[in-house]
Amino acid sequence: MMPGAPIDRYCDFARPAYADRDPGHGFDHIRRIIDRLPALGDGLDPPPVPHRLNFLAAFHGLSSTIARDLDFRGRTVRFLAGLGWPEGEITASFAALARHLSDPQTAEERMVHDANFFEVTGPFGIAKAFTVGGARGQRYEQTLEIFAANLEALRFRTPAGRALYEPRKAYAAAFIEDLRRDLQGKAI
Repeated sequence: MMPGAPIDRYCDFARPAYADRDPGHGFDHIRRIIDRLPALGDGLDPPPVPHRLNFLAAFHGLSSTIARDLDFRGRTVRFLAGLGWPEGEITASFAALARHLSDPQTAEERMVHDANFFEVTGPFGIAKAFTVGGARGQRYEQTLEIFAANLEALRFRTPAGRALYEPRKAYAAAFIEDLRRDLQGKAI
């Protein structure tokens, strides 16, 4: 039997684990990641394996939960086994989940990595940075510098991600310069 199921099965299982997350990292974030995936798969060789991609996308923010909550880990293992996943593939997918943001190695990891970091760029990235900065009590200048540093540090791992990132990076860079001028009182 081929392992896997439609993405909604993975989402239905994972969704409750996101209930206590902040707005930038809740299940809406997972939905946005899933919505971006089709645009990021072009040109990948080998192509992504659908059931691995579905798991990684739906569980993107749950790596630390799987690592520290043995009950959740056990339920996740049973859930995946019930979908036909062999034990070795479950173990390998947990490892992929743990590394996909820092060291993506497979097509699925690179796609979810890029879909996640797409939220750091463009208009959405700006809004998210200042929402998070405000929640943390940061001054505008602090948030701006953190955002600028994060924008420069981004490295997209798919050909489509790199191409889509450039105009969003340019938009954000122009915003950064405009806001710096405003904060220095030099906009007028």
